[in-house]
Amino acid sequence: MNDDSKMDRDRVRRAYDTVADGYAALLPDMRFEHRLDRAMIDEFARAVVESDPPTVLDAGCGTGRLAGYLSQRGCRVTGVDVSGEMIRNARETYPLLDFDVGDLADLPYPSEAFAGVTAWYSLIHTPPQALPDVFAEFSRVSRSGGSLLLGFQRGTGTRRIHGAYGYDVDMSAVLHDPDPIAQFLSKAGFTVSAVLTRGPEEPEKPGQAVMLARRV
Repeated sequence: MNDDSKMDRDRVRRAYDTVADGYAALLPDMRFEHRLDRAMIDEFARAVVESDPPTVLDAGCGTGRLAGYLSQRGCRVTGVDVSGEMIRNARETYPLLDFDVGDLADLPYPSEAFAGVTAWYSLIHTPPQALPDVFAEFSRVSRSGGSLLLGFQRGTGTRRIHGAYGYDVDMSAVLHDPDPIAQFLSKAGFTVSAVLTRGPEEPEKPGQAVMLARRV
């Protein structure tokens, strides 16, 4: 990790440490997720629970709201996030699930540990040039035939976030185009099986995309 990448990672970690309690209060679960997005999540869960064991890594899990949702659908979920305060909230809300502090590009898990990996809007601060390292780690910890679920803001470039979840923080949000994402995934050993794109609905600003893929 170069110095600029480390500075960006530390900035993101500090920002989410700051907003963690507000995030947990405003987004306690998956009730605000778009119905089409939730259908893709349910399809991911259906595929995973057919595996033995149905282990899932929620990469960039935040306060654990998706981990809790997947657990209710029969997945055995482990969550990881760069923010210690987000992880503290997740452990308090979902004490029966496992949560760790870690970096998506350097996951603290053995190879082929999971039947599924999800990164639900957790690539929002990852620039395109850093995605190959992240996807290589997703591939490493996935079993052959394992499922991958990505949710991200659709587009190109970045947008500035001034204030979030009731706190004065300053962050950049990275937009991703589905086609380059699919190319990165292919190089990492995944085959894309479904792509959902849709326009924004309030309070969303950019368009949204959800992708399902399978580890070769």
